[in-house]
Formats: sequence, C-alpha cells, structure tokens
Amino acid sequence: MNIRIETPKMELWRIENEFSNVPHSHEGQVQLTVPIHGTCHFTHERREYRLGEGCAVVQHPREEHHFRLGDNAGVIIIQLQAGSLAEEVRQEELSFRQYVNPREIQSRFRDWIGLLLSRDPSDQLSLQETEAMVVGYLHGALKGSFQPDGGGPMRRPAIADVHLSRVIDYIHANFRSPLTIDEMAAMALQSRYHFIRSFKSATGMSPYQYVLHTRIEEAKRKLRTTRMSVTDISLELGFSSTSQLHRAFMNAVGTSPEQYRK
Repeated sequence: MNIRIETPKMELWRIENEFSNVPHSHEGQVQLTVPIHGTCHFTHERREYRLGEGCAVVQHPREEHHFRLGDNAGVIIIQLQAGSLAEEVRQEELSFRQYVNPREIQSRFRDWIGLLLSRDPSDQLSLQETEAMVVGYLHGALKGSFQPDGGGPMRRPAIADVHLSRVIDYIHANFRSPLTIDEMAAMALQSRYHFIRSFKSATGMSPYQYVLHTRIEEAKRKLRTTRMSVTDISLELGFSSTSQLHRAFMNAVGTSPEQYRK
C-alpha cells in the first residue's frame, strides 16, 4: 500500500510491504523517514542502517539516500521545503538519528490526510493550516539528539574511536533484535576479547550490559507512554520471555514493570 499527497510545501508518504527505490537526493527538501513497523534497510550517503520501529532518520538537501522494505514493514515519510522549517527549527541542528513515537505519527498522519482530502480545493487557508500543523509537529518531535523527551533509548556516549562509535549506532538501531558479540566485534575491527575490553573502557559497560540497559530504558518509556502489555513490550524489545524482562527490570530499576507503570 502506498499513499502520497503533495501540497505546495510538503509531501506526505505512507509506504507498506515490499518496496525499494534507487539512490537519489532532494535539492530543496528536508525529509524525515520513520519506520512504523518492521525493519527499514536504509542507505544514507552510502552507509547502511537497519532501522527498527520509531528509529527515524533525517535527510538534508542533496544528501543521497535510498531504502528497502520487506513484507510486514512500513514507513511514513514527510518531505518539507527546506525553508518551511527555518522559522521553527534550525535545520543544521537536527541530528541525523531521531526517535519518533510510531503510534503517534501514524495517528497524526491519519489526521493530516483526512484534513487534506476533505478540504475544499479552493480553501487555501485550510491547506496552509494543515501544512503549519505538520511543521509544528516536527518542531516538537525532532531534537538535536536521538533521545526522545521523557526518556527513550539512552543517550549515546561520545566515543573517539570511529569503529566503536559505529557499533554504538548499530546497537541503538537494532537493540530490539538479537545481537551477537561476533558481529559487533567484526564491526569494530577487533577480536572478541579486545572488543569487550575496549567497549567497556569507552562506555563503562560491557556490550551485553549496554544492550540490556538500552532495552530497559525503552521499556520504561513504553510503560510510561503507551498501554502496551508487559508481554508485548518484552517481545518487541527482544527479550526471550516476559520473565526475562521482569528479572532484568527488577535488577535495574528495583521494582516490577507493573509497579513502575502505576
């Protein structure tokens, strides 16, 4: 399913299931790509990313990108004229990586589409108001860092080693999926032993502890901001069972997920 609506200042897309496009860039547009379910295989400036639900990316004008979706995957894309954001947020301050609540943006997207489809074609004020609503939403949703308001995946430490930094990026994009020491060590161009030592030296945690902490922080955010069951949260965040989430949560937070939500 593909939905696309274009106005003088923006384009709104919702793309579902099997899809791929060719490398391209936008001369005068800023683009936000938000995976809403499944995995989006995204390439930005010839660097590949595996983006999970809510792990959004920003493309500035003239930045080359393309992406691929498999079955049961979907994205929402917002393209705005670069000048449209100028009064609300300085574009150069927008981080490439963002977190966007996937359920919230789906709800907003339905509202925007409904307004655009139901308006009188001659009513330019209604059109401009909807465009302003989209810009206003982006102003509130997009930040200078990957961490969302209220706590999402934890803020990544600044790491001088470019290969370790790449591993950190990879963890934050894929912590919901099974991760292995071998793949992370290979990404860091180190042996397993040296990778674990250098990772802990840089972050203060072992790779396993870092992944677990990131999952727990996301579980806390979901418990605060959604009505998802603890079982659904545990499955979505890559825990092998609800009991594993309970044990990890108790150790990290000192209370159960159910008590934390109250």
